Amino acid sequence: SQPSTPFSESSDISDTLEEDIAPPVSPDSGLEAIDGVQPELQKTPKESEICKMNLIAEHIGADKNKTLEDILGPIPTNKSLFKNKHFILSCTIPVKEPVSTTVSGTPVKKRAVVAAANNDDLKNKHKKFSTLPFFKEHLKAQIEAGGGKVYDHFEEIPKAKYKQCKLIASQPSITAKYVQCLAVDISAISHEWIIECCQKSTLIDTKNYLLPSGWSVTEEKYIKWLCGRGNDCRSTTNPLTGTTIMIASLNKDFTEFWSRVCKFAGGTIRLIKSESDVTQNLTGYMLTDQEFPEEIKLKVEKLGLPIVSTVWVVQSLILGKLLRPDAHEKLTQIYQDDDY
Repeated sequence: SQPSTPFSESSDISDTLEEDIAPPVSPDSGLEAIDGVQPELQKTPKESEICKMNLIAEHIGADKNKTLEDILGPIPTNKSLFKNKHFILSCTIPVKEPVSTTVSGTPVKKRAVVAAANNDDLKNKHKKFSTLPFFKEHLKAQIEAGGGKVYDHFEEIPKAKYKQCKLIASQPSITAKYVQCLAVDISAISHEWIIECCQKSTLIDTKNYLLPSGWSVTEEKYIKWLCGRGNDCRSTTNPLTGTTIMIASLNKDFTEFWSRVCKFAGGTIRLIKSESDVTQNLTGYMLTDQEFPEEIKLKVEKLGLPIVSTVWVVQSLILGKLLRPDAHEKLTQIYQDDDY
């Protein structure tokens, strides 16, 4: 019998519902290159082709008897393997290897510890969650050959499909896709699950392939995606419920993206367009970026309103609870690439 899986087996019977219809998205219109997130890789066919060539050179080399499918799994012949399953794929820069120094002071890279997605070693920031390469085009071909649906952009996913959708990634990250999926509770699954399903030609339980929600800078460990009472679990999927987030950025894409994320997480958004919008009765948190108007910042500080960065939003999502801005210095600092 087929192993149990937390994946929904519901049919596409609701396809005519209005909430089931996603707005059309052009290839370049997905909000992914936003301040506060990691870059999305393998976005174009050219990037994917370069990735494929690198994979072949690194893992196959001169061995002509070895193919890409030997490493990444076959294209399934079972056309209903992923039937009624919905996916979005995300890929970013690999986990950095830790650097230590020898007695002479020479920097030496340590090998990152390889661990399964469900490994209990949550306090190792540098652990690798997979040894298998992540190749978007091959994963997409596998899913579609198995009858599944792949969305190129988060904006394409109909709201009615959120519960059926899974984010496929090689590691926890803060790409725009990962952050938005975290905000709407589309759980992240290691790409090794897709490979394993294709190799066995059957759906296997996703439990051992769940990726963490992310690295907590306050707890100094990875937090498990599922909500629960344990110290390693998220508290809730809507940590910003009852909270007002004020945004005063001059960057339209920044405002649109982070407004969306905060709303998904239960927050109420208030756009601050001028200094006159900052009044005595304002309450909540002021979200800043590099294009935060100085005159508004000065008035906000004068009123004593807490000023936070996108790191605060992401960290609240990762832990599933509203963090105090003074809980860690990074929560009020503009996001840097080495924060994760």
